[in-house]
Amino acid sequence: MLNIPYTYNYKQPAQYRFSLDSIHLAKFVATHFKSHSNLGTIRVLDLCACCGAVRFELSWHLPAIRQIDFMEVQDIYTEYFYQNTEIVNRPDMQFRWHVLNYDTLHEKTWEGKFDVIISNPPYFQPGHGVLSPSEFKNRCRFYLDSSFENYIRALEYSLANNGKAYFLLRSLKQHGYDLFADVEKLLQRTSVTAKKISQIRGVDIIFLEKLN
Repeated sequence: MLNIPYTYNYKQPAQYRFSLDSIHLAKFVATHFKSHSNLGTIRVLDLCACCGAVRFELSWHLPAIRQIDFMEVQDIYTEYFYQNTEIVNRPDMQFRWHVLNYDTLHEKTWEGKFDVIISNPPYFQPGHGVLSPSEFKNRCRFYLDSSFENYIRALEYSLANNGKAYFLLRSLKQHGYDLFADVEKLLQRTSVTAKKISQIRGVDIIFLEKLN
């Protein structure tokens, strides 16, 4: 265990490392659930999980959580996830790893599956920034495997009633976009509400809640 900035000394690819945004997001979400009466029963998903750092941090701050699913589209992270599972050493917890595109969450199997979703997704749309020669890095930074709209629909569909999602969103107003306005528009005729509730290093934390 480490004192700062991470709880654990995570294994991750040398060519692309997670930012402190992920660590701060986990701590922020943990403060929202400190007083939850039954953390042992909530179903948690780390979406766009990379090496799993967000959820492993969450499990440190909320040790009563017992089950976490991790969904990541890039199989390169699989070995790092399992190495980190050994480092975290929590045999009392179920950590389930899925190498899947978040479009999968639109399927019936995942409907209403999760009480809490936490996610640090790509920040940029295709064409908004310079692409790297590395396909791996580009898939971390840009919505290349699917679309931002499908990402929001995936959150909406897989949240349980009264479920909550927290994700990071860069506005891209400098590119002529207001992505939060797009989120509100996409959720307009659904039972899911959206709010900006805080910021991490200039990036908005978006909170979604699915009402009964």
